[in-house]
Amino acid sequence: MNAVGHIVEAYFRICQRCFTMHDVKVSGGNNRQFDLLAVSMLTKMQYHIETSVMPGFCPKATDLKELFDKKFLGVTTPSNNPKGDHAKGKNYRKPIEDAYRFVGVDPVRVNRVWVTWAVRDPENLDAVLSAYEKENRTRVEVISLLHVIIPKLQEEVATANYDDEVLRTLSLLKQTNQ
Repeated sequence: MNAVGHIVEAYFRICQRCFTMHDVKVSGGNNRQFDLLAVSMLTKMQYHIETSVMPGFCPKATDLKELFDKKFLGVTTPSNNPKGDHAKGKNYRKPIEDAYRFVGVDPVRVNRVWVTWAVRDPENLDAVLSAYEKENRTRVEVISLLHVIIPKLQEEVATANYDDEVLRTLSLLKQTNQ
């Protein structure tokens, strides 16, 4: 798990009070895995979280659809490879749903979450997400690492001496702001 994945996992574990599982493999998938699955025992919410974060990179809301299709619905990406998954007509939706079931996540109830640094045109995001939900009968939430996850995690983290490097760093930063 990379640093961003670690921060997102800590957010769901600490701020959302979830149990988490990272890097869950999709059976039969070529480089297919979930970045993070999370379940709250308090709210019974289930999450499939994918992260695509590079500081400074802010996708347009309309560009997210293709990313959602690939990660959440198992749609393969066209390529020039005549032996590639797309050329073979493969789709990974069933293996994705089977992977959910294997760990006890309900494919119908799971909340799909896309984490990005920020969206370039946030004023268009609600319309894009609403259209995507209608078209695919799949709800996706987009969360900004910059505007939501880091600030909420910094707020939640105490000034204790954490063994976790990410939490310890946030704890030290919190202490410098006091």
